[in-house]
Amino acid sequence: MIIKQILSYFILISFYFISLGVNAQEKQKQTDYNFNINADFVSRYIWRGQKLSETPAIQPGMSFSYKNLIIGTWASYSFGNEPIQEIDLFLSYQTGVFTFTLNDYFFLNNSLTDYVNYFDWNKNSTQHWLEAIVEISGINNLPVNLLAGVFIAGADVDNDINPQYSTYIELSYDFKVKNIENQIFAGFTPFKGYYSDAFDFVNIGFKTTKSIPITEKFSLPVSGALIINPANRNIMFQAVISI
Repeated sequence: MIIKQILSYFILISFYFISLGVNAQEKQKQTDYNFNINADFVSRYIWRGQKLSETPAIQPGMSFSYKNLIIGTWASYSFGNEPIQEIDLFLSYQTGVFTFTLNDYFFLNNSLTDYVNYFDWNKNSTQHWLEAIVEISGINNLPVNLLAGVFIAGADVDNDINPQYSTYIELSYDFKVKNIENQIFAGFTPFKGYYSDAFDFVNIGFKTTKSIPITEKFSLPVSGALIINPANRNIMFQAVISI
């Protein structure tokens, strides 16, 4: 019941801020309102050290912001015959060095004839994963970022269908070398859950991003990341082209 109320409030807030955006365009107030749409092409879908696809994927996103509040959607659709695909909704608010986000990850079947009920919030069968995230960045203008996320509802349950509250914590450091953006990151889970069977580092790596000029006014961001998951003794590389 609580989850349904949260989802209802989420939808109402979405329509409210979309209506604000329409009014803003009519009044030509572009300072406080912004609409963004983008897409990434990834060599493989890798998230927090977890390999979620065996084939390349397209990952489109769309968001609307009003001052420090952002509401949007994001998806991942692999090119291969993967068993599941993903579409998410999120609500984010930034104040000072803090950013608070509520993410609703939803996994749907690839088949057009066999699908998952989007409105199913029963913990025995739902494919929703609801996560609360806190990010801290820009303290004293330092290029250090801290992220902590915990699943608070949905399919994150153990074999007895009890909530696991799987938690992920990541520390990252940004720096530039000859105008090329780089990042070193390390993520771990403090206890047994979705990411690992116990406390362990699950996402350690290095990412670099460079904009390749296409025309005088257009550049194409390209990035690569070397990722190691010590928990499952795996190493991966991901290439990303953003538009």
